[in-house]
Amino acid sequence: AEEDNRKRIKDSITHLTIDTTLNLMPSVYGNVLMALTDGGMQYLLAGARANVGIRHGRYMFEAKICEILNPHETDAKRGRAVVPRQLLRVGFSTAGSCLFLGETEDSCCFDSEGNFVHNRKTVAASQKFARDQVIGIVLNLEEDSPNASTVSLFRDGVRISQPQPLPENLKGKALFPTVTFRNLTVHLNYGPVSGTKMPFKCRLLQDAAIKDVQVLSQTVPKDGKYEVLFPVCLPDEGTFDWLDMFLENHPEHCELSDRKILEWAEKSGVWRNKGYSWKASNDKPDMNFGIAQMDDFSIRQILHTVAQAHHRHFVYMEVKSNLIKEDRKEALKKFSAPHFKKIAQVMMGEPTRDFKEKVHSLLLKERQDRADMEFKQRKVEESRKRLYEKEQKDAERERKRVERAAKKAQEAALKVEEERRAVDAKLAEVQDPEQGDAQMPDSEPRKEEEKAPEAEEDEDDDGAEDDKKDAELEEPPQVQLTDEEKKMHFRKQAVKDMTEWTLSTSFTNFTTPTKEEGFDDVKHVWLTKNKCPTYLKEWILHRKITTRVENIVPSHWFGEQWAAWQLQLHKWQQKQLEWKDSMKRAVPPPEVKEGTKAPEQKQEGQPEGAAATAGGTGGDAGENKAVDEMDDEDEEEKEFDVFGVPKPEQEGQPEGAEATAGGTGGDASENRAADEMDDEEEEKEFDVFGVPNICDIGKGEPLFNNFTFEDWALLSIRFELHLLVHAFRRDVSDPERVGIHKDHILFYYNKYFRKTFNLKGYGVEAYEDLVELVSDTVSFNRKTMVLEPQLSGDLDAFDLFIKLTEECRRERNLLIDSGKETARLNFSQTALTGPPPAQVPPAQAVPPASMVVAAVPQQPRPYHQRAPRPQVPARSYAVPPPVNTGGYYGGSAAGGYGASRGGYRPMQSSGYAGAQSYGAPKGGKGYYNKGGYGK
Repeated sequence: AEEDNRKRIKDSITHLTIDTTLNLMPSVYGNVLMALTDGGMQYLLAGARANVGIRHGRYMFEAKICEILNPHETDAKRGRAVVPRQLLRVGFSTAGSCLFLGETEDSCCFDSEGNFVHNRKTVAASQKFARDQVIGIVLNLEEDSPNASTVSLFRDGVRISQPQPLPENLKGKALFPTVTFRNLTVHLNYGPVSGTKMPFKCRLLQDAAIKDVQVLSQTVPKDGKYEVLFPVCLPDEGTFDWLDMFLENHPEHCELSDRKILEWAEKSGVWRNKGYSWKASNDKPDMNFGIAQMDDFSIRQILHTVAQAHHRHFVYMEVKSNLIKEDRKEALKKFSAPHFKKIAQVMMGEPTRDFKEKVHSLLLKERQDRADMEFKQRKVEESRKRLYEKEQKDAERERKRVERAAKKAQEAALKVEEERRAVDAKLAEVQDPEQGDAQMPDSEPRKEEEKAPEAEEDEDDDGAEDDKKDAELEEPPQVQLTDEEKKMHFRKQAVKDMTEWTLSTSFTNFTTPTKEEGFDDVKHVWLTKNKCPTYLKEWILHRKITTRVENIVPSHWFGEQWAAWQLQLHKWQQKQLEWKDSMKRAVPPPEVKEGTKAPEQKQEGQPEGAAATAGGTGGDAGENKAVDEMDDEDEEEKEFDVFGVPKPEQEGQPEGAEATAGGTGGDASENRAADEMDDEEEEKEFDVFGVPNICDIGKGEPLFNNFTFEDWALLSIRFELHLLVHAFRRDVSDPERVGIHKDHILFYYNKYFRKTFNLKGYGVEAYEDLVELVSDTVSFNRKTMVLEPQLSGDLDAFDLFIKLTEECRRERNLLIDSGKETARLNFSQTALTGPPPAQVPPAQAVPPASMVVAAVPQQPRPYHQRAPRPQVPARSYAVPPPVNTGGYYGGSAAGGYGASRGGYRPMQSSGYAGAQSYGAPKGGKGYYNKGGYGK
């Protein structure tokens, strides 16, 4: 190189603190760099950039591996080792760009494995280099040089790579020497004296002319204190969007957060089980590397310890911790050094104008990206369609070409034949001139037919060219924000800032920071100091309504109420069965009309169908049976029509006379019809809520005698929702939580009753429709959509739920009778009760109902299972299906509450889970005998 008399750089080249990673420890003199290797740091890359960048001329710098580190690594059973363990990259990058060479388009480098890397694209371009070798990197920016705008690599003064051209986006910019390494100690030599002899004369960067370089310096705060910002933002209200915007405007600040550790690991090549696109939350993404030292957050502790020794600005980004007073105090202790100034920056409420514009630009970019993606997919589909159509057209053209060729061949043969005939005719001298003139016009249409296919082919080619032009001219559509999106202040991101569990268990402890906690200053960026606490209070109140309590536990009161209800429900259903059995037994045998032979009884051992007479003589059983059936049918036809309406009295028979066996009597059907009319009148005037005893409204008849499956199901869900809301209020112990939000009914129902809530089993699609059926017990607050109770939680008995269900049944029947079919319930018995139990063939007679009642214990014990009652024979539709003793209505026969659908499990043979019914224990001693519930 020619002698250059221009002014040189005076100050020594160094590495600014803002241009180094936190795990890098530089020496005070000599530019020796070493990376930390403890607590998971051995897996991360370290990087440093010089403060002098090259703009013109040809300059070089040298690097040398002084030490290779082999830190201890915990055996990773699920993770993968980082390859290679020791790595060195040397190259150039632009100011303010990423310190990890080759990761972005703003840098290029050679690595120790012999590759040239740019924007994550790797090309084998050099030989490998190792320890104790002097590596020289030459950057040639001389315009008149044959190797202009290239970068070359030398090892101990010998070229080991051809000049690599600079990427286009790096040309015309100042390029700063940069090094990235892992598990190494590296010495960097910027000059002015080279550590090896080069084959040509090239000045080192320290000997560069001032006009050829750009020198950067770090601004020191006036008071000598560096800021440590604690952003205080509410979850999902622009937290990380504000942080990205702040770091973009203040690149001198270094972010301390778990998401930054995750980003660092990704650029370092650390393998992650679910990839880096998956996150549990933005605040606390699961590491999931399979490496103990990184998964247990040891690396976070190391970074916080190292940060205390650095003289640089930090942003301590912890969404949850920065909102809780106790966590803020612990974080402040980490930055107690005198060179730090601790500032709490509060962002709550409506953001500033520049932030809104940033959010709108991000929303527009997301929409445009989606539109571009859809456009590309549509273009691919259209290209495939055009290709398919082109193939079809080509096939059609080929078919036509073959047809034309065959036709031409046929015409040529025909022409040859005609010529032969003409020759033959001349030879025979019998040619007729008129016939020859008649054959001449045939050649004209043939020429037109030959031209038609060619014109057709030209049309197809023109159509294909038009399609191609349309495809080239079409561009992706330009999208615009909707009016709703323009009113949005915050983006809805795919990953939330906090998980549902973390948010629900901590948001009640959120507070705004104050100087009394240890902050040097508290700044309120969006809302003022007086408005922020009010906004936070309203936000917490709204969250209490819309956020579920993940750690809620059903109380003992709930268990007692639920067990008592199960027992009472079983008693009511058993009472209904007993009443229907007694009514069947009280029905008199069919009356025998005068002159009609009484039905004969079948004797023991007599074959079916044979009728024994009093004198011992037998007759034709089939004939007698047929006669009896005909008589019965005649009797029924005389007394009733198809709708059960009594027919007019027979002529000559006194009205109201009752027919006896001797020939006297009245029409029994008329009496029954009159009784039914009286019953209907009594039912209309009957006061359901005035019944003192629901199990006996007269003659032992229960109030719930006419309950069907739908009524029992409504009764059950009416009480369950009532109990659920009151138990939630008791267990949450928060007067501001007045009820259960609509979106969380399924969660709490499963949490308390340990079973799935099947909404479609009730024939409805929304919770509002179901609650409307039991609106006398629970209802939704129209403003907050919170399920609130309508009845007191301290009821002395459960009779009120029977009365409410009976009243609703009567009103529903009246509506149905008036022609309103929409009032009819459409419940699914299979969906609500599950598949029916397997039918067991009866081995012996079913015991009477009285025995079943006697088997029911009189003193229920909560959380214990009763013995199942004997099987009940199939009954009519009006009778509800059998219910397990101590189990949920319609549960399986295997056990008590939740045995098949989850819930309190059946007891076992001994100990706490000993075989235990509501009555006396069977087998060994159970929990009840040891002082359990109800002792």
